[in-house]
Amino acid sequence: MPTENNNIPDFKKFFLSYKDKVYKYALLHVKEKDTAADLVQEAFSRIWNKWKELDETRNPQSYLYTVVKNLVFDELRKQKVRFQFNLAGIDATTLVDNSNEESIRFKDLERVYREAIQKLPKARLEIFLLSKEEFLDNQEIADRLGISVNTVRDQLVKGNKFVRQYILDNFEISIALLIFLTIF
Repeated sequence: MPTENNNIPDFKKFFLSYKDKVYKYALLHVKEKDTAADLVQEAFSRIWNKWKELDETRNPQSYLYTVVKNLVFDELRKQKVRFQFNLAGIDATTLVDNSNEESIRFKDLERVYREAIQKLPKARLEIFLLSKEEFLDNQEIADRLGISVNTVRDQLVKGNKFVRQYILDNFEISIALLIFLTIF
């Protein structure tokens, strides 16, 4: 964990351990290399700014995954809005910023998402979290848990289906929801 005396070497080791996984996750969702690289840079910049505060109760890995997920969601939301404006021929720069309202709705959506994943059976939850929060691919999950890749795939399909349905049943459909559902 971060220590006051050893900030730079610890952070460098942390960065080297997670940069490729974070980039892979961002690229998978935003589909643009430069945008994914920018998101990774922003994520690690935020981690560096909080590095001294991160300890056993708020570990850097969990914080990194949360930051990256939020940055990806924000970028997908922006891309969707830009795409819709382009289709409609609207200049997005002339619209009023309602980011506070969107932020509140996003937090509500994240709360419903967290509720959904906590309702997954224990084994499915473990596979789901390894995939979505640790960014492991199916083979890595299978190797870590000592199960077949087909079992991992099956459990992820069932987990994604449950989470989608739970969100649909417990959250008002909006643009945020549509963006969120595209990543599953």
